[in-house]
Amino acid sequence: GIPLAGNHVKIIDPATRNTKDYNEVGEICVHSKAFMQGYLNDELETNKALQIHKDGHIWLHTGDLGYMDEDGFIYYKGRIKRMIITSGYNVYPSHIESVIESHPAVLQCSVVGVAHPYKQEVPKAFIVLKEGYFSMFVKEDIKKLCQKKLAKYMIPSEFVFRKRLPKTKLGKVDFKSLQ
Repeated sequence: GIPLAGNHVKIIDPATRNTKDYNEVGEICVHSKAFMQGYLNDELETNKALQIHKDGHIWLHTGDLGYMDEDGFIYYKGRIKRMIITSGYNVYPSHIESVIESHPAVLQCSVVGVAHPYKQEVPKAFIVLKEGYFSMFVKEDIKKLCQKKLAKYMIPSEFVFRKRLPKTKLGKVDFKSLQ
């Protein structure tokens, strides 16, 4: 959506803090007179989140990945912590998950990055099938779908089928447990 009045948003390269061009994915940063002053009793996290940029303003680093189009609309792509870097490429798990979840047999999918000896990380997919489907019958179809719709470096190195995905106390997928 569009930022609320009084809020300034920019998309930056997390490594260089340079502003990205329209439609380029980077970290979403916000400057406003109405955001937090810091984390209670946590100076380290406060300094990570609130940073002074070249313009002299304090910007909140959200930890979210997204991009802004030419009309000023912000599009969310995922969390920086979930981004997978494989062979120097940035891979967004949500993109792989949406491709896999487009298969008619798939109920839910979660993709995490796992360590690799020379690629740094590779994607690994955890899949929950809809009732009545069996992994031995759909695994090859899901792989072919990935080969058709994803760049080679985005294709999961492994497809793991589960009855359910682990959840946190808040009911969200527990990515750390999957890793």
